[in-house]
Amino acid sequence: MPPPPTITKRSERGSRRELVCAICALTIASIAIQTPLSMAGGLNGHFYVAPNGNDADTGAIDQPFATINRARLAVRALIAGGHSTDVWVYLRDGIYPIEAPIAFDPEDSAPANSVIHFSAFPGERPVISGGRFITDWTDHADGTWTTTVPGVQSGEWTFRELFVNGMRRQRSRHPNTGFLTVAGPDPAVGPATRYSFSFATGDLPAGANLAGAELNMLHEWTTSRVKIAQANHTSNVLTTAEPIGATGLIESVFQTGDHPRYAVENHIALLDAPGEWHLDPATGLLTYRPMPGEFAETAEVVAPIATELLVVRGDFNLETPVRNIRFIDLSFEHCAWALPSGGYSTYQSGYYEWRDTSTPYDLPAAVKFEMAENCQLIQARVAHCGGWGVILGAMCRDCSLVGSIVTDIAGNGVLVGEDRYRRVDGDFWINTRPDQVAIGNQITSNLIQDCGVELQDCAGVWVGLTEASQIQNNLIRRMPHISLSTGGLWNDDPSPARQISIVNNRIQGAVQLLSDGAAIYSVGLQPNSVIRDNLISDIPPHPGLSRNIGIFLDEGSTGFQVLGNGLYNIASSPFKFHRAGVNKLIANTMRLSASDVQPYFYVSMDPANIIRIGNVVIDPEDPPAGCAYPVCGTASTAGLLPAYQPSIYADRDNDGIPDIDDACVNRAPGDLNGDGVVNGLDIEPMICVLSGQTNSSDAYCAADTDGDGIAALADVETLIGRLLGQ
Repeated sequence: MPPPPTITKRSERGSRRELVCAICALTIASIAIQTPLSMAGGLNGHFYVAPNGNDADTGAIDQPFATINRARLAVRALIAGGHSTDVWVYLRDGIYPIEAPIAFDPEDSAPANSVIHFSAFPGERPVISGGRFITDWTDHADGTWTTTVPGVQSGEWTFRELFVNGMRRQRSRHPNTGFLTVAGPDPAVGPATRYSFSFATGDLPAGANLAGAELNMLHEWTTSRVKIAQANHTSNVLTTAEPIGATGLIESVFQTGDHPRYAVENHIALLDAPGEWHLDPATGLLTYRPMPGEFAETAEVVAPIATELLVVRGDFNLETPVRNIRFIDLSFEHCAWALPSGGYSTYQSGYYEWRDTSTPYDLPAAVKFEMAENCQLIQARVAHCGGWGVILGAMCRDCSLVGSIVTDIAGNGVLVGEDRYRRVDGDFWINTRPDQVAIGNQITSNLIQDCGVELQDCAGVWVGLTEASQIQNNLIRRMPHISLSTGGLWNDDPSPARQISIVNNRIQGAVQLLSDGAAIYSVGLQPNSVIRDNLISDIPPHPGLSRNIGIFLDEGSTGFQVLGNGLYNIASSPFKFHRAGVNKLIANTMRLSASDVQPYFYVSMDPANIIRIGNVVIDPEDPPAGCAYPVCGTASTAGLLPAYQPSIYADRDNDGIPDIDDACVNRAPGDLNGDGVVNGLDIEPMICVLSGQTNSSDAYCAADTDGDGIAALADVETLIGRLLGQ
């Protein structure tokens, strides 16, 4: 990356309410100010964008644009004028609010043998946010806050997600944690129904009929979200306004178990726990019950309005791609999604039934590449999103997601390729134009976690009908269902899916909620594909009928070499094969959770289809001598590449786990003033956080020195102990 001219970093993003702490900081340390270098916008292929810029300016370093779209148009004009080398657009520190996606088309492509870069200014953190700040709170004696949100009562805006001080907050929900279980069938209609069931006395809040609330029901490997018609506390029957489960998959509420799990959301009667909120669509009244340490005057509260943040899409009719654009070190946050008409009921991994065919609906993605070539998302942060996270989709060639964080996503985290349903000349594209397959895309060294937080049957990484895609050196963790899914047809029919490479990934905590899933899962014929040197662990017992597995080759899976993988701490079998074709298992090492666990589990197929060579099964009661725990060193290189770990900010709180609690992007725990050092200068900013004089999410995150998720007085003691070397 060519260095831009030196210029003083702008102050931390935030509102005027942070000025108190800024003044405090100025009394402690001086700021070295260097004179900005003035240059015409576009000179040497450089443009600058800043939140306090002006689109009428030149885009020079001292006259930055205000919006990324304005910079995009300036780059177009520069190239049209004959510029033929690399172009750099630098985004300065701060928040760039948008309500419609930033869109790139073929006219934005780089000239031949060059690249257009949209990059963070070195050392700064630009955030592209699809959210609106929610302000003007009233703090009530009962501990709740309220505000009336403009545009809700008129129907111009609604939202399903709310983020406070950088953290997702839960819509009003019952129960507050976990799930209830269905008591039995509705006595009036029996078990053959998708519209009603009985609940036990006391399971639901008495006196509330819950009309208009949302039912979230878990099936074996899928989920439903449908509206409730009523909860009758006389008959103890809950009735839904929309059918539960996808037609053809779920014929009865009780198809996958006598007592399926469920929760109820989005009703004022359920607003009873810290961190919960409710939005009344009739009045626009938003009610929030704050977490400890949150203050109505200073809390940074954001609700999403944009359904997409970045779209890079070529011309499908002319088959002209967008070429050679890179997005580097940018954050994409706050992306909305709406419940589909008729409710959300899936077949698997977020692909759901279209119930209202008059208004087809696709789950939106925060970042979407389609008909793109050699376009990259590098060292990005995609977080706090409804729908899906990142898609390298239809007709993408040699595109990549590298060194990035994808976290706190309602549905699928990352998708590569597409399903079969896009139509060309009236038929599925795989039948008419299989040459349009996405080819050679890469997902390399990313931290992908906490996906499926609302749509629990979704995956961390979903690889569809695609060729020569590489999923390598990622850390994928904390998924309610499948961590990494590959394939798109449920049989061994030929398709564009082939040469998939799933290598050196570290997968922790797959299938934490549903059943019949795996850390790595496949369906369909995928010749010349490989699953190699992955390290897989921490899969709990299945709550339903079907096992949860380390590596699961499901219906039609054919053409895989599965070699050199390490699997341990899996309650059930490390491997499962269901109606699979011929595949090879070579030199995998698995430590069983108990001596009586089957290492290989076969269902409805000939075990001879699975060619096993040199695999090692470790009996936990009699491990081989000299075998290092847990799997004798197998897959020891799995996980993030060292070169990208600094951009991912893994394990900043030193708890041994890189997770959402490490999301202080610019600051380690205790480094409240952001100078890179934890020392006495951080005490005064700590006081600013605890007294509510700042709404900086970075400072708030760094103030949580004891790692319990809350900035509170106890963190002062931890900070002082750290300063004293205790």
